[in-house]
Amino acid sequence: MLVASGYMIWETFNFGISSAATFPRLTAGFVLIGTLLLVFRSYLPDPLYSFVAESADLINVDDDELVGDEEPADDADDGDEDDSISTVGRPIHDSLFTSIIAVGYGILGYAIGILWASPIFVFVYGLWFKLSWKVILVLVVVSILIGLGFYEALGLRIDRGNIFFTEGIL
Repeated sequence: MLVASGYMIWETFNFGISSAATFPRLTAGFVLIGTLLLVFRSYLPDPLYSFVAESADLINVDDDELVGDEEPADDADDGDEDDSISTVGRPIHDSLFTSIIAVGYGILGYAIGILWASPIFVFVYGLWFKLSWKVILVLVVVSILIGLGFYEALGLRIDRGNIFFTEGIL
């Protein structure tokens, strides 16, 4: 992440339109700073260490939002360690799935265009984490609207793929 974000910042200085470099430069800057904080977290002062190292829920999802036939697990052993691989009972670890689907998103986005790959990614991600159909539908629509916003406001041709839809659809 450190090398990729550094490269992204470097490449933004080669953009022909300086205003087009703002968003990727800021995004890469945040990733660079976050990566450095994680790498050097053991050397940080206590308040900053607790902010960086302690787990926090970014999105609170109630148990009612989860869909599936699974019953909540018994807390009979009262152990502090959770022996499950996935938080939603899947056969592989959630971080491995997220890594695989992120690579798949990049490949699919290259092939068919980011505008069309984004809702597919959001849909599969929502299914994996057993979100309700209403939440998945809202997130898919939001991903399409964000893509259309980039398409319209910045004039980015994200409706084009390099293998399929090479002329674009919109």
